[in-house]
Amino acid sequence: MNNLVCKCVPRLDGVPAAELGRLFPEPSNTAPLLSLLQESGIDGFNLRSIVVSKDDAPILLLPLFETRFDLSTFVEGWIKQSLKVAGRLFPSLFQPRILGVGLLVGESSEIGMDPQIDAGTLESAFKMAFDALQRLAAELKSDIVALYNFSHYGGLPAEVLNTFHRAKCQSCARMPIDFKNLEEFLARLSRAARKDLRRKMRAAPEVRVIRTRNISPFLDRIYNLYRATVERSPMAFGAHNRLFFEKICERVPGAEYTLYFVREELAAFNLLVVKQEAMVDKNFCMDYELGRKYNLYVLSWLENIRTCVERGIPLYDAGQGVEKTKAHLGAALIPMYLLFKHRQPVIHRFLVASPAMSEKVLSRLGFWPAAPDVPGQG
Repeated sequence: MNNLVCKCVPRLDGVPAAELGRLFPEPSNTAPLLSLLQESGIDGFNLRSIVVSKDDAPILLLPLFETRFDLSTFVEGWIKQSLKVAGRLFPSLFQPRILGVGLLVGESSEIGMDPQIDAGTLESAFKMAFDALQRLAAELKSDIVALYNFSHYGGLPAEVLNTFHRAKCQSCARMPIDFKNLEEFLARLSRAARKDLRRKMRAAPEVRVIRTRNISPFLDRIYNLYRATVERSPMAFGAHNRLFFEKICERVPGAEYTLYFVREELAAFNLLVVKQEAMVDKNFCMDYELGRKYNLYVLSWLENIRTCVERGIPLYDAGQGVEKTKAHLGAALIPMYLLFKHRQPVIHRFLVASPAMSEKVLSRLGFWPAAPDVPGQG
């Protein structure tokens, strides 16, 4: 008898804070982020958890989100109108209800696991949790069950990997800080990249940089920059509420802002989680015109590298999005994946039969536009 109990709870922080920290141990930021997301919420999403306990102690937690994914959101003109009609006729294909496992915070998702639990018990806990996930999907009439934004480090069991179809998401960019200064970093880039960066660095004297954990005087401007960046993104998946940005420095250890001013106007901000193990880039948002004119994304990249060097931080985790720009700036790209299963077998077979062809068709029709490689939220 394994004494395992599984339950679904209508909260993202489905266990006490101390237990949450045990399931998502340091250096992970997930535990405090789950509590903050539960408090702040995300527009258009319901948040839940599936928790498996042994002898009343939680040993496994699946963070869940529920939403409707409207494909017409990402297109314009006659295609948008056609999709709205198609969505009314075939909602499970064009406006599917999604029950997802993962984090909506722009970084690799995790499943909470007791690090001391034995492999056999963990296997049983996973089976209970994913059986409960399928029952919940049926109860909610979800069209798609998805595991969102997982890397090969996600700790998913083989049975899950074999049951769900896998598709690539945006890659996550990471850079080891194994150089002593910016000059050594620049020397590792191609000649063209060095020339490009040195040209863009000329704007630095006109930009004032402030690092702070107190953003009260700038909160309105920060949130406006964030919302404008989300609106520009063709593939934005939900939007945080203002409370998330207001409270993150209080709730998440190491969270801080870097603010970029041009002529005393806040033109961009970079939300970071800075620990001795790594610097994690959560959000970069900017005034589009000022940001491009003063090369603020490049300046923020160099500022982050400089900070890592000065503090002896060995890794810069630059997040997702603008892959070409980040590779140009010296980062390695780590593949990220969406694992999914449609409840209607015919539609599922269509989606997985030829991934390359379906992606091409969706792109040509405008259903799945490629995001322009312009720095913004990533």
